[in-house]
Parts: sequence; structure tokens; C-alpha cells
Amino acid sequence: MCRRRRSLVALALAPLLALALAACHQGTSIAATEPTSGRALAEQGSLELAPADPAAYDFSLDLLRACAEEAPSENALVSPLSVLYALSMVENGASGETLAQIEAATGMSADTLTEALQARALRAALDDSPLSLANSIWLRDSDGLHVSDGYLDACAASLGAQAYAAPFDETTKNDINGWVSDHTHGMIPSIVEDIPDEAQLYLVNALAFEAPWQDPYDPARVVADTFTCEDGTTQDIDMMLSREQSYLEGELATGFVRPYEGYEYGFVGLLPNEGVTVSELLASLDGASLQALLRPRGNTVADVGLPQFSVTYGNELSEELASLGVTDVFDPERADLTRLGTSDNGPLYASAVLHKTFIDVNEEGTRAAAATVVELETGATAPSEPPEVKEVILDRPFVYLIVDYATMTPVFIGTVMGVE
Repeated sequence: MCRRRRSLVALALAPLLALALAACHQGTSIAATEPTSGRALAEQGSLELAPADPAAYDFSLDLLRACAEEAPSENALVSPLSVLYALSMVENGASGETLAQIEAATGMSADTLTEALQARALRAALDDSPLSLANSIWLRDSDGLHVSDGYLDACAASLGAQAYAAPFDETTKNDINGWVSDHTHGMIPSIVEDIPDEAQLYLVNALAFEAPWQDPYDPARVVADTFTCEDGTTQDIDMMLSREQSYLEGELATGFVRPYEGYEYGFVGLLPNEGVTVSELLASLDGASLQALLRPRGNTVADVGLPQFSVTYGNELSEELASLGVTDVFDPERADLTRLGTSDNGPLYASAVLHKTFIDVNEEGTRAAAATVVELETGATAPSEPPEVKEVILDRPFVYLIVDYATMTPVFIGTVMGVE
């Protein structure tokens, strides 16, 4: 029997994308300098979030599918939003085919993506926002690295990215990891294991989400149950029972939306139909069909079972992004990051994309965090009839998302293949 957690549905997601901008040849070591700062997120940007574009769902699905395919029987969890912030910092310094490939993968022009992310950054800066995020740029303190002031200004104004100059030694590794830990509220204590001699920049996004449920679970409605994995093995779980007002139904899955306090964000659970695997469900979806699936069915409520679960996930995403058509940025012969800057040791290119996530779900609410590092080597009228009641019990593998209610845009998306 799983240990009963305290009365909270806590979801903690911590993704970290590390994109290594590296020069082709090894640079010389130099002394440390003080961090640079002074640039800030432009305050004149709009707080209005644009309606979700199917491209946002396509990117979320593509990223999750690529990660889940590596180990189909294991849990996967990604934060598309965190990855998009890191890619946006790359786009600000990219040109030509390098830029075009990233735009094609995200389904948005660089300007459109930046505008959307700037609005989210401004909203996240509000005191009462359950979502907090931060971006930073770490530069090797070297006379041979020349980073454009225009690039730093653009990243600061549109994404709130602070720039730091550092010696890229053990202290820098500790500084980056400490920054990530601070900005994910300790949910991701570290992201960088070591700093290669070739590394010239780190582009880092950190994201944390903490919110209680709109309606906390009654402890009497948390019961012992069994989770059946796709291979038939079973696991003991604590199942949280509730009735939700948003019931979802598609060709291969049913689901629900459970709101967080204030109805700004929601937890979405998607249960494949009997006989349908999680992989088959994900393969059947594209951006438009996922967007349609997330529209609640009218005059229908759901009796829901949501297991308490926690997931820790980490992956290096360069191959996954390459499968989405982002290839040139990883090729020292083809990468065009000249708008970002240059190095005396050779052209800049991306050498790694690190992503870490963590989630914990219990009776009270959700805590989530994400970190991404780029290392460059309407209200409805009351129904006239009683609502139909459906049942969605997540006692077998399922897909889940955390979305914002305003646009239903995915902040996190993952799979639960097991709870142990």
C-alpha cells in the first residue's frame, strides 16, 4: 500500500532544457568576473494571452511522443512551455535555415512566439500567480567570446532574461544549479553535472507551478485501490474520488478537467478506452484533435478517480528536437547563431539540450517546476435537464496535462504508466 500523503494534490514538475552553445575548438580558461545585470523585462507588453493555436498542441504532442517512444513502459513528463522559452532565446540569436527550422518545429514565427511568451512572463510576475518563471544567460568570461548587446537586450526585454558572466568552472556549475533550484522552489536541485571546456554559453529557463485544488479532497474520499499497468502487473494506490463538471470525450479516450484555485489553471486527465494503449492514443492525436478533445461535453459531469502519484523525469532532448526537424543548430558546420555572437575559437552551435521535470500529486493541490538550459557548444447557461453522469477512473495508464483555463494551452504534459 502506498503511503498516504498529506491532504494535498501536489504536482511538481521541473523541466530543465540545457542547450550548450559551444565553439568548435577549446577556449582558454579565464578568471571569474562579477555577474552582469541591469536589463529587465519590458513593462509595456500586453498581459493578454492569445487564444491557443493548434501549433501549441502539435508541439506539445510531438515532444511528448518523442520522449515516450524511448521507453514506452516508463513515465514521461515534459514542459512544452519551458522548452519554448529556451528555444525562443535561441531564436533571438538565430538566422537563416537555423531559425526557420525552429519556427517550423514550434509552428510559430519567432515574433509570434516571443510575443506570447512575453505575455506569460508578465502574468507570471504578478504576486498572486501560481506560475513563476525565470530565464537567464550565462556567458563564459572570455575575451574570445563576443556576445551581441542587441541579443542580450532583446532577451531581457521580451523574456526577462538576466545575463551573467562567469569563469565556467566548478563555481559556475554551482551557481547555475543554485539559480535553477531557487527558481523551481527546490524541486529541481541541479541540472548541470559538469561544464565542458568547449561550452561558451548556457541559456536557462526555470519554471515552477504551485496551486491548491479549487475544491480540496475530503479525506474520506481517498480510498485504497489498484492500478493495472499495460503489462498486466498491478500496483497499490491511493485513489482520490470527486465529481468534476468538465467531462471530455474523444474517439479513443475519455477525460476530465479538475480546476485549481481561482480557475486559472486546470489538471486534465485523459484515459484511453479499454484496449487502447497510451502510445496508440498519442499516435492518434494531432494539435487540432487534442484541442477538440479538451472542449468539455455539454450537460455532462464526471465521477473521477485520480491516483496520488509522483514522477521524476530527465532527458537530453537534442535527438527529440532533431526528429522534429531542428537539426542545423546542432551542427557546427551549419548552425547560424551569428546574431547572438561569435567566438574566436570557432562557430557557435548547440551541443546539448537537457530537460528535467518533477511532479507530485496529492489531495491538496499541485506543485510543479521546470527548468530548461540551452548550452551553446465563457460561462454557459444552466441546462434544462439534469446532467448526464460519466465515470473516468484513472486506474490504468493515462495521459495528463496542466493547462491554463484562459487558452487551454499545455504548461506540462506527461504519461503515467505506473505509480511506483
